[in-house]
Amino acid sequence: MYVVILGAGRVGSNLASWFLDSGSEVAVIDSDKKKTQILDEALGKICVLGDGANISVMEEAGLTRTDMFIATTGEDHINLIACQIARGKFEVHSTVSVLNEANNGKLFDMAGIDFIVDMSRLVISEIETALAPKLVEEV
Repeated sequence: MYVVILGAGRVGSNLASWFLDSGSEVAVIDSDKKKTQILDEALGKICVLGDGANISVMEEAGLTRTDMFIATTGEDHINLIACQIARGKFEVHSTVSVLNEANNGKLFDMAGIDFIVDMSRLVISEIETALAPKLVEEV
């Protein structure tokens, strides 16, 4: 499987490592030169430096042959546009995006993104899971 990840932050870097460990081929796009250098040193030369919503950068990353595109930036508008380009221009079969602002959820749904990870909901769920046993103990 060939996976292109937008964003070399914590989420994108950890996903890249996980996909590589599972035997997938991975490319990571990020506009931050330092982040791409650090990730390239850690995982091998997998990064493409540039704007992840730029068609030529996406071509350089191999979107013409990718099976899955995952947008992990902290900016919903970038994630949304990049997923739309991946789907519309490059006909990527599977698009995944982080959703940073819950109020943008309907827009992401309307855009046809296959899998949306609502970061707020995910964090709240983790906190509730961690605190639930303590609440039961107090009762």
